[in-house]
Amino acid sequence: MRITHTKVALIALAVAATTLAGCQADTPDPVRPGASSAPAADGIAALSADEILQRAKAALTKAKSYQIKGELEQDDENVAFDLKVSGADSMGSMSIGAAKLELLTVGGKKYMRPNRQFWITTMGPKQGPTVAKAIGDHWVAGADKDQSFAEIFTMTSVDQLLQPTGALSKGEEKVVGGVAAIGLKDGGDPDSVFYVATTGEPYPLQMTGKGRNLMVFSDFGATFTGIEAPAENQILDLGKLAGK
Repeated sequence: MRITHTKVALIALAVAATTLAGCQADTPDPVRPGASSAPAADGIAALSADEILQRAKAALTKAKSYQIKGELEQDDENVAFDLKVSGADSMGSMSIGAAKLELLTVGGKKYMRPNRQFWITTMGPKQGPTVAKAIGDHWVAGADKDQSFAEIFTMTSVDQLLQPTGALSKGEEKVVGGVAAIGLKDGGDPDSVFYVATTGEPYPLQMTGKGRNLMVFSDFGATFTGIEAPAENQILDLGKLAGK
């Protein structure tokens, strides 16, 4: 089997586009000065936009674990995603319509488990059902070595995830999810805003932009269960299946 360029590449590019060029959320409430219940400001808002981004990256790396969840609008289709990161390991899911894909990274090895509609969407109505039947509910290893799938796995990379497409500038200060934050504007996408907490740790909070797009960060430092390698009898190697 040989997987060529497919619609899954579009999914991957859609997700990659949520770097700083990304998302939408409920309109954040303005910061209310003098709110006694709020943590003390951390001085982040006084830094340059580039410095704020670096602090956000550092905070995310230091937290080691976090969740990113959201929805993207791409060519009149919605791409939903939910990923949990724990150090270099991660697990989660993506879907575009009825096509769904589970993702897992453990010990440097990457696996994916697509449903039947995923193969039909990516390989067409003739070959897709055959491949889906052959793979069943097995996890597929080696998918990251195929360019059609490789970028899907970059979403859990801090450097890839928080990579602006243009020059950064500071935007408004608002309350995002109950946390005081400052927005960063991406010159490569004037509609996008990336919000960073200005109290406590300077965690990334969310990315907002046009349409229904949304990416939300949460559960910093959480312990996630279930991030473990599949049993050997539940794994099929994509390279071997393709005769490589």
